[in-house]
Amino acid sequence: GTVDGTSCASPIFASVIALLNDQLIAAGKSPLGFLNPFLYSTGASALNDVTSGDNPGCNTNGFPAVAGWDPVTGLGTPNFPKLLSAVGL
Repeated sequence: GTVDGTSCASPIFASVIALLNDQLIAAGKSPLGFLNPFLYSTGASALNDVTSGDNPGCNTNGFPAVAGWDPVTGLGTPNFPKLLSAVGL
């Protein structure tokens, strides 16, 4: 079967955060906690902004991906090396 949408994206992003926490703990630092302050400040530059595409469905036009935050892709897709740098590793 195929999997897409939040059923796929949420566990993948959670695994990226788990890997970041693993690296932080190994370096003797505190793990990430509530992510919103980090993601909407320092972490935003470590995400790849998706600016094209949309999510039509359910007899609607859906939402378009645009520069910056949008309801289709949020802040974007994670860039692990940049996220490591953003958390100070």
